[in-house]
Amino acid sequence: MKNIKRFACAALAAVVAFCAFPAYSTNAATYSELQTKRKNLAASTDKAKKEIESIKNKQLSLEDEMAVLDKGLQSMQAELDEATADLNYLTERLTEAENELAEATEQRDAQFELLGSRMRFLQQKGSSGYLEILFEAESFSDLFLRMQYVNDIMGYDKEILDELQQIQETIQEKTDEIAENHAEQEAVVAIQQEKVDEMNEVVAQKKAIWDSYESDLAKYEKLVKANEANDAAILRQMNALSSPTAVYSGNGQFTWPVPGYSRISSEFGYRTSPISGKREFHNGLDIPGGYGTAIVAAEAGTVTYAGWMNGYGYTIIIDHGSGLTTLYGHNSSLVVKKGQKVSRGQQIAKCGSTGWSTGNHCHFTVSKNGSAVNPHNYL
Repeated sequence: MKNIKRFACAALAAVVAFCAFPAYSTNAATYSELQTKRKNLAASTDKAKKEIESIKNKQLSLEDEMAVLDKGLQSMQAELDEATADLNYLTERLTEAENELAEATEQRDAQFELLGSRMRFLQQKGSSGYLEILFEAESFSDLFLRMQYVNDIMGYDKEILDELQQIQETIQEKTDEIAENHAEQEAVVAIQQEKVDEMNEVVAQKKAIWDSYESDLAKYEKLVKANEANDAAILRQMNALSSPTAVYSGNGQFTWPVPGYSRISSEFGYRTSPISGKREFHNGLDIPGGYGTAIVAAEAGTVTYAGWMNGYGYTIIIDHGSGLTTLYGHNSSLVVKKGQKVSRGQQIAKCGSTGWSTGNHCHFTVSKNGSAVNPHNYL
């Protein structure tokens, strides 16, 4: 029972590891099985690359969107700062007005107290209080001055009280006005702060999406690298097996276009297409090679085409004169340009699987006066 459990755990662990990143073992595999594995790897890699491209496009779109949001947030933050500054100013004004109101009230109360003491004095003395002041006059002019003095005191008290009352009313009006503006500005600041908080939340959500894109991008890029490493391992195993078709003999005028790789996976002539599954005429040789392996010119000549060609992916065509041309397709990248003179054996591209391809290889076509001929007659 324990052995069964151990076996089940080991099997589950193997399944999990396989699902995370496909890792193909080439031990004891047939050539056909290896081809199938490479085809599956190519499909997985192509899908991963499409996902990478899609994620990068999404990132570009999101980056533009976040730039607009950042500008909007900066503008809203500036408005909030301005509103907050206005509120702080009104707070200071309100405090000053309240202090002035308290001071005016204190002065009024003191004046009321002084006037009250005088009124109490007069109430106690009756009219004799002012009469005593007048009777103490030593001359008519002194009497006149004393009468004016009493009148001035009474007028001054009234004037002071009226002035204090007016000051208090003015300060109260200003205090009420400032308090009202203060309340309104507080409401403005609260609304602006709410807008800024909402915008910050949106920005945070966009950044979270960006982080998820980065995580997915890293996952797919890791998958592509793992697939390329597995493909190289399978290709090495395939090269070690017997060729299901043929190996070039090397008795022609052209040098071999994929140095170090002599196997041919698909011959010149009719075959079943690995892409469509239909019978088709194959106008060249398919020579498997490791990703990035040097592809060389079969003979000296002039590059007449260097770029993308439907079906063949990144392609090089060389004119060797006398009506002979050679084509090298499915490259991962090109190292020469149109119009460039190349020598026999010079590197012109790097092996890949671009275009309609199920794995890394060089499609090699020889044409005579515009018609494809069997490359074996020239290699």
